[in-house]
Amino acid sequence: MRRTSRCQYSSCGRATRVPRACLFAVTIGASDDLPHYHQGVLKPYALGPPQILLSQRDEGKLRSGRAVMQAMAADDDTRRMIMVQDIKAPANVVLGRIMDFQNYDTMVSGVDSCVNYVSYTEAGVQTVKSTYEISAVHMKFKYFVEHTYDPEQRCMTFHLDYSRRSDLDDSVGYWYVEPDGRQACRVYYSCECKLRGWVPGPVLNVLQKEALKKATTWVNAESLKEWHAMRACSANNPLVRFVDDVRSSVQQIKLPSVRPSPWLASRRRDAVQFVSAVRSGKARSSNVVIW
Repeated sequence: MRRTSRCQYSSCGRATRVPRACLFAVTIGASDDLPHYHQGVLKPYALGPPQILLSQRDEGKLRSGRAVMQAMAADDDTRRMIMVQDIKAPANVVLGRIMDFQNYDTMVSGVDSCVNYVSYTEAGVQTVKSTYEISAVHMKFKYFVEHTYDPEQRCMTFHLDYSRRSDLDDSVGYWYVEPDGRQACRVYYSCECKLRGWVPGPVLNVLQKEALKKATTWVNAESLKEWHAMRACSANNPLVRFVDDVRSSVQQIKLPSVRPSPWLASRRRDAVQFVSAVRSGKARSSNVVIW
């Protein structure tokens, strides 16, 4: 058992100092063998595009390269904050960074380790379960996350894996990537977290808003880095350029909603791995802290 310290995490993992008087909790260490204390207390996100309205002023901010924070309404009339960011990289590149969990330790500051322990695809939807270990100052947290990714909808949701015991009480989140032509996209990110112990509502709101701002920052930086590396490589490799152009063009075609077969999903992964294998190195570094 270990007593919580003054250094706590926001909803997406950013280390933030909270007054000692705000926290009265004793946490039991995470366990691979024990189930979590419950089966979820936060409402999970649903796969699909976000239900938000952006004003002309919001659009102006996005065009200028700034991120926008908005309220997203749910079916039960509750609202969650969502961050919106335009990124000058193709949607498939951005999704590749988001789904590259096992490289989070090199892309995301504060993540010591992220290791997948389950991965499978069913009806075109991929499920990946990962163990996260993060640290800040003198505190370390370990927790288990189940990610659900639908490549057709370009959307990924996540929540704790409740079959294992995490240091967090609960955590849910959402990524959605909307293509904007062949070489740009709009990214939406939202998350919510419940810490073990008591934290005043206003304090938790501040932590969550700060975490949202950091999330799209690291994805933007890593996506641009990856895209620039891919373009430099493809300029000297006609085959890679051809495969990348075909993949980008196909993504712009709007076809009837049909779930891809497991075979097609496997071939798609093979194509991505092929392009990645012939690239001239992977740049991986960031000073952004996010969960």
